[in-house]
Amino acid sequence: MDNEGKINILLVDDRPENLLALEAIIEHEDYNLIKAHSGEEALKYLLRYDFVAILLDVQMPGIDGFGTAKIIKTREKTKNIPILFITANYMDIEHIFTDYSVGAIDYILKPINPTILKAKVDGFVDLYKLNQQLLQQADSLREKTWEVEQANLELSKTSAALRVSEAIATVISETSIDTMIVIDENGIVLKVNPAVEKMFNYIESEIMNQHLSVLFDRMSKASILTILKTVNNLNYLLGNENSYEMTASRKDGSSFPVEIQIGKRFVQDRSLIAFTIRDITKKKLDQEKITFMAYHDSLTNLPNRHLFNEQLTLKLHEAKQSNQPLVIMYVDIDRFKHINDSIGHLMGDRLLQEIAKRLSESVRKQDLVARVGGDEFTILLPETDRESALEIAEDIFKVFYSPFYIDNYELFITTCIGISTFPYDGEDAQVLLRNADAALYHAKKQGKNQYKVFHTGMNIQSYRTFIMQNDLRKAIARGELSLVYQPKVDIQSEVIKSAEALLRWNHPSWGTISPAEFIPLAEESGQIVEMGEWVFRSVCEQSKTWEESGYLPIPISINFSAQQFLQKNLIENIQRILTETKVSPTLIEVEINESVLLGNGEIITKTLNQLRTMGIKISIDDFGTGNGYSSLSYLNRHPLDTLKIDRTFIQKISSDSSNSKSLIAAIISLAHGLNMTVVAEGVETEEQLNFLKLHHCQEVQGYLYSPPVSSIDFEAFLTSQQKETSNRKGNIYLETKVVKPKVVETSSIRENDSKMDPSQQILVAALERTKNIYSISSREMDVFKLLVNGLSNKEISDDLFISEHTVKNHITRIFQKLAVSDRLQAMAKVYQVCFEEGDHLRAK
Repeated sequence: MDNEGKINILLVDDRPENLLALEAIIEHEDYNLIKAHSGEEALKYLLRYDFVAILLDVQMPGIDGFGTAKIIKTREKTKNIPILFITANYMDIEHIFTDYSVGAIDYILKPINPTILKAKVDGFVDLYKLNQQLLQQADSLREKTWEVEQANLELSKTSAALRVSEAIATVISETSIDTMIVIDENGIVLKVNPAVEKMFNYIESEIMNQHLSVLFDRMSKASILTILKTVNNLNYLLGNENSYEMTASRKDGSSFPVEIQIGKRFVQDRSLIAFTIRDITKKKLDQEKITFMAYHDSLTNLPNRHLFNEQLTLKLHEAKQSNQPLVIMYVDIDRFKHINDSIGHLMGDRLLQEIAKRLSESVRKQDLVARVGGDEFTILLPETDRESALEIAEDIFKVFYSPFYIDNYELFITTCIGISTFPYDGEDAQVLLRNADAALYHAKKQGKNQYKVFHTGMNIQSYRTFIMQNDLRKAIARGELSLVYQPKVDIQSEVIKSAEALLRWNHPSWGTISPAEFIPLAEESGQIVEMGEWVFRSVCEQSKTWEESGYLPIPISINFSAQQFLQKNLIENIQRILTETKVSPTLIEVEINESVLLGNGEIITKTLNQLRTMGIKISIDDFGTGNGYSSLSYLNRHPLDTLKIDRTFIQKISSDSSNSKSLIAAIISLAHGLNMTVVAEGVETEEQLNFLKLHHCQEVQGYLYSPPVSSIDFEAFLTSQQKETSNRKGNIYLETKVVKPKVVETSSIRENDSKMDPSQQILVAALERTKNIYSISSREMDVFKLLVNGLSNKEISDDLFISEHTVKNHITRIFQKLAVSDRLQAMAKVYQVCFEEGDHLRAK
């Protein structure tokens, strides 16, 4: 490309992506952008080119920004080039002082604001252009001055000075690209400069003695008259303090935006008013481009999230005023990441552009399609009900039936859609967006090419989960977590060899909550790491307490989740806690699930070896339940000590399942072949125990011996050091039947297991109490129970064989009795009663 006549700007940054970003922001057809990747390369370019401005990154390898700037400022040729430093957003005063001390004109912080950067660069260019104009004007001035001096040597100094002054004024006027007009107090044109012909297509004679308003459109003429009236009441007016934007009109009737400045002087008691008119068409176009970039996605040219939210707020207000429904769709492309990974991000971007076109073509003119994420789009459908929205969703699916052709690729794409409707699913923009997103989540759970309409059904369990997520964050600080211990018994010697520590949450309102319910919440929220460290420290402290109380210590196994096990500082934390509690590593066994062994093979193996080196044993938990992940290679590759057979296999021993028994026998044989100890979980019957003993399983744990018990109750299983010389050696013999001195018998445990879940007990009692307090009829109660369980009106109708209208009437009466206005408030009221019932049941 021919760069002759263009303005050279030097971009200096060691990171190519930063250079590309700078180039994209300030790119202009009049600019020649030269990129340097280091201070050294920048200095080479400075020898070859004349630059208008330099954009210089501060932090670079080799010569940094400060060093480069110092060299630039020491050279005569380059010392006057303005430098704009680009630096981090944490600059202190000293840093800023350094910028200016080495010659910076200005600086801009990262992340870069495109509008500010473009404005600063344009400012440098404007200064350069103005300087060039001044140089030209100065040259012309010198020439004219010389001519005047040669022609008028005989004139007096006063006359010469006057003529020079007149010549300067003439040069400025005639060389200006802005139109300059002098008018009298009535607005009649007295003088114009040559720029008026180029700007308005009028020759000077056509403008002279005409009213100034002839140069403006109808709307601006009224403003001109008002301004003239105001100016005539003033004695003095500076032009640079009075600027206005208006619409000017050319001779052919075409209009364009202008900026006018007004100045006023009195000369020999005569009022002279000067108008400077500047064409700002390019400025307006630049502003529109910047605005478009701020409100639109650069890849697809669709509205972005910012514009979508603004329009949603506006349309939602209109919908409330007109009492009309409004629909929001969340659209997500199925398996788009697979496409990017398979054929590359460039093809993925082109596919997104085509998807954007089809989405825009599948909706109506009044609808708005926006791209809000990588492969996520939102659609705003004003004045649209649910049924119409479903038809539009079907239309979207139809336009996706045809394949997308990207170069030589034929791509079949499907999408999932979540739908929420105003006012039924929320009256606030954020609530509607959240509900549409939730509906999208449920649609994707059902598979590809699905849409889901949000409904307000919310069962008590999901409400309980929501509350528990918040309460779990405070559980450790409130002391609500506790540990229970379940013994592991050697089958042959009938000795308690070790124990497993299990975590319990004693919720103040819901009672004891199962780990199966709160551990997934902890993993999802990231609290599992903090919780795991608490468990490890508590086990070590308890082990030390037992030892100091005179009991012989036994190894305690602790469960580690995948998130815990993959901590970078796991080994350091374990070593620190062992040191602080003065517990031997040989008394700790780490239990990990098969899923932990998947991926990151080198890291996992290294961590396991470090634990083994410390003396900690490693156990693989729930073997055989890893969804196909169980593998001889994993068992053989990693340093494992113990293999635990999951209770699901043990429970099938009593069902005479030959396949299960053969599988258990094979697992035991496999573990023995790898020199691993085998522990069977969930042993509850003598039949299961005898089978395991027959196949030489070394250890068992389960309700046949003891359920998990508190640390105080577990002391009955421990042998004091004073009895070390006895034959028992801490043993608990099965035939004595004293293995559980403070624990309920097995039959009693099984009886409790058969009872209703405590949480369900609380809910049933809470519903019954709600019925009595608020005089809810039996039929209304049937509806209310289904409502609490999250069923929609239609589902309740189908379940009770009544019409939806009848269901709605029942719900209305229930809400009236409860003094609530929606389902969520009803859930909260039932939840409060659950708290009270939980306290009541525990008091019993």
